[in-house]
Amino acid sequence: MAGNLRWKIVLIVFALIIIDYIDRGLINAALPVLKSEFKISSFEAGIIGDGFTFGYLIMNPLVGYFLDKYGPKRVFTRFAILWGAVQAINVFAFSAFYFIVTRVLLGIGEAVGFPGVTKIVANWLRKDEKARGGTISDSGVNLGIVFGSLFMLGLFAIIPNEELAWRLGFLVSGFLAIILAIILGRLLYDLPEQHPKISKEELDYILSGRDSSTGGVKLQLSSWFRNRNYWGYMQGLGAQAGIFFGLFTWLPLYLYYARHFSLSFTLEYTAVIWSFGFIGEIVGGLVVDRLVKNNPNLGFKIGFAVSSLAVTIGLALATIASSPIEAVEILMVTFFFLRWSGIQWAAPSFLVPPELTGQFGGHVGFWETLWGIIVPIVFGATVQATHAYLLGMEILIGIGLIYFIGTVVVTNYRLIKVRRD
Repeated sequence: MAGNLRWKIVLIVFALIIIDYIDRGLINAALPVLKSEFKISSFEAGIIGDGFTFGYLIMNPLVGYFLDKYGPKRVFTRFAILWGAVQAINVFAFSAFYFIVTRVLLGIGEAVGFPGVTKIVANWLRKDEKARGGTISDSGVNLGIVFGSLFMLGLFAIIPNEELAWRLGFLVSGFLAIILAIILGRLLYDLPEQHPKISKEELDYILSGRDSSTGGVKLQLSSWFRNRNYWGYMQGLGAQAGIFFGLFTWLPLYLYYARHFSLSFTLEYTAVIWSFGFIGEIVGGLVVDRLVKNNPNLGFKIGFAVSSLAVTIGLALATIASSPIEAVEILMVTFFFLRWSGIQWAAPSFLVPPELTGQFGGHVGFWETLWGIIVPIVFGATVQATHAYLLGMEILIGIGLIYFIGTVVVTNYRLIKVRRD
């Protein structure tokens, strides 16, 4: 039987993604306290809440290039240490401007996360393991959102001094990121054949089912931009991210104002809904790995079709549900299938050669972040204009169809041609 070194690496990455989303979410949980303490305006609060996305957007394509050129061992480790350090120095925060700067820097550091997942999955896992590797790593998002809110709420409950509580929260989560990054740096090598402690059985097992290197592959952006697979995949997954970030931002407010739950029930149901997303993502990876083993193109199309159509139908049903509890139950199922989208970090291994998976993952991150910035703003504008949440939810339904068209109708999961030196 093959060893499990590769899965230990995946689990460390999974833990880092959890911390990644805890770090993003802590500021939102603490904002009610920070607004009064630092006299932060609503405009400044919005910039602080979304500040990481600006650093994320700028750095994603660059960090993908760094991953391909210098390898995930050095790049992932150093960027993760950077984001942990930036999070930790919020312990010294003294103004809204301080938070804006550190949030942008946090996004620059965290930009390594999912392009790094793409690169590690491509280098370390067999073809019939990639969907599981991608979804396990990506499922840290769901737990990070849940744990981050509970962590900060717990600190406020335990520590009477609110200022000390939130400062301690940033410090602890930052140090956790640094510690996990150091562990990953010691455990991870760029390729399994470079690792001095991997067993011969595990190495042979990985190599027998891994994508072979094409050698001397050079990125020629014009060839990607002329390819329908590139645009189908990027815009389909951008739409998926728009739904994700739209719900990430507005779901609690939707439950509180549109479905009239109390604050405690809103927080509890939000956690439960995201927990269903975690379960769905793990299940989706297992299912798609089985399908991909026989026919990668068909396997990914089925996986994305189930995810996108279930999300589109689920959101439609949630808007017309007469009972608030019924709406929550529908959203649980909707999130179960929405998070099948974690297979996106496995699919690049079938679209580009291994040498380019970091850059391709960086492009995915760029387009997803762009959609993730625009859609919540549009949703918020509809709430401002209509004083209701229906139109915003209907927009998400339409975006679900773009998710389906891009990832299922337009994209074929076969190699995009690139120039070879």
